[in-house]
Amino acid sequence: MKALKGPVLRIVAFCLALLVCVLLTGNYLMPHSNRYLEGYTAGGILGEDFDTIDVLVLVYSNAAQGIAPMKWYQDWGITGYTYGAAWFSVFNAYYRLKDIYSEQTPRVVVLCTDIVYSKRGSETYFDSAVNNISGELFPLLRYHDNWKELNAENLLQPHDYSWRDPNKGFMPLTGVAGYGGGDYMYDQGRQAIPLLTELYLDRIVRLCEDKGSQLLLITVPAATSWNHSRHNGIQAYADARGLTYIDYNLDPAGMLGLDWATDTPDSGSHLNVLGAIKLTDVLGEYLTQNYDLPDHRGEAGFEHWDDDARTWTDTMDKAIPNAMQAAGMTQ
Repeated sequence: MKALKGPVLRIVAFCLALLVCVLLTGNYLMPHSNRYLEGYTAGGILGEDFDTIDVLVLVYSNAAQGIAPMKWYQDWGITGYTYGAAWFSVFNAYYRLKDIYSEQTPRVVVLCTDIVYSKRGSETYFDSAVNNISGELFPLLRYHDNWKELNAENLLQPHDYSWRDPNKGFMPLTGVAGYGGGDYMYDQGRQAIPLLTELYLDRIVRLCEDKGSQLLLITVPAATSWNHSRHNGIQAYADARGLTYIDYNLDPAGMLGLDWATDTPDSGSHLNVLGAIKLTDVLGEYLTQNYDLPDHRGEAGFEHWDDDARTWTDTMDKAIPNAMQAAGMTQ
């Protein structure tokens, strides 16, 4: 046994040194700016002042283009952020939420349920879980391609994560390509939530409870990726855990009034700015009626938000007419 002790210690020391190198290299290869963390604008939340976000939306890509937090601020003074990216998963959401809690303490976390069934086409749900979890735990796996971006100018440049997104994670789309596939919510079956996904959903629920955030589950309208069997899977999960769930594909209060002929840029996968304004308005009404959310307009410490509100108005003054023109609508 003594003869084995030396080699075993050397192997353990080597593994620990290798792990440290992997972690340090992964951290070094992270994008130099938070503007490019996700390919979308989710990383802008890292540039916000501490504890200024009251509503955090964790989303798939269709909600990054479908929920516009600055409209909440403009109408009610609610400070919100839409944190989303393509191929976002429950596993991504859990680890990002943990990171966000180090800087923000949202009163409400809105979890968009498309991520529950998220996986790339050729993957199994188990493959998706392994790939996403390993990428979160080991940034080198997630950012390994970033070595191609290194050059003499940025090789030793420190990371700067101070960039702020005036749209708060929302990416307005102005194109129009209608959906004509008919009713996509007719299926009355129930699609089971994969086991590992359910375990991480439970971790998100507990994390929100531990941090004092109220958790709201919603589904953003998506004609090409959602159906009633998925709705029933989420509804069963929400009922079992006493969570509130709103599926806007069903337009439960009859307030959304989505028009699939004009409110989508890509035949039903996402919402354009016309659909996003409708969804954002209805969700904002629900938030104000059901949660204690302060009005920060004009409040000291939120001057940036008042500036961003003016930028938001300018953006919408251009985006909405462009979308209406693409839809053949008169203003």
